[in-house]
Amino acid sequence: MIRRFSLTLILMITVAGLAACGGGPPAPATPTPEMPSSEPSPIPSPTGTVVDTAQATAPVAPEEEAATPTAVTATGTGEAITALQALERLKPLALDWQQDARLVMLANVRPGQEGRLLGVALGDPDVNEATPEGKGRNWALIAFSPSAQSAVALAMDGTQTDLAQEGALTDALVEGLSAPEMSALDLAQLDTGGLTDSDEIARRASEAGMGGETGIALLAPDGLGIGPLPPAEAGNEPPRIAYELFSADPSTQAFAFFDALTGQVVLDSNTP
Repeated sequence: MIRRFSLTLILMITVAGLAACGGGPPAPATPTPEMPSSEPSPIPSPTGTVVDTAQATAPVAPEEEAATPTAVTATGTGEAITALQALERLKPLALDWQQDARLVMLANVRPGQEGRLLGVALGDPDVNEATPEGKGRNWALIAFSPSAQSAVALAMDGTQTDLAQEGALTDALVEGLSAPEMSALDLAQLDTGGLTDSDEIARRASEAGMGGETGIALLAPDGLGIGPLPPAEAGNEPPRIAYELFSADPSTQAFAFFDALTGQVVLDSNTP
């Protein structure tokens, strides 16, 4: 009995020693709750593919509204003069540019719009200004050089715009203005004293019932591709240089052409 008790005691001491030394079987681990991820979980897109949450919830910037062109309202502030008075002042500038410069167009424009004359129809309210009684405050001359195959717009303040560089000079214009018969437009030989002035054209237009706010331009119809115009009288040559009288009101499209030499009307849009 004493022996059995001794064996039991030795066994208990051995087990206790093993437990103290960590040699016993490991205690079952207590489950640790899973920590939530700091990154957002992906969500399915309507198509079934997985997209990033940040992309799905990012605000969409509204489309920028299309810019509305601002109307040009600047007006000329110089002296009100006739077309031929303006031509006499601008002709030397054209000849300084090229000695073979030819007349293409002379029109009253809004300041800074000289370079757009070839790209718009006469009467555009953003480019042209009216010429009451045939007079304007900001005439601009477009001149073409056959030798340089180029054109410029010359303003009353001396501003010069290269129209070829601006992309306003087309191949058709170069061909038309380079034709030998266009030599009648050479500014070096052009006698302005033999032309009817714009104030006289305005007076005749008023007498013919062409009223309202109008503009006037002196131009080369054949070179610009709007000719030949009808001759003033049967048997005469079509005018190489003409005045176009046009409505300054964009809601109407009335126009008339006058032979710049005789001052006679050769084409009227109001005449059947």
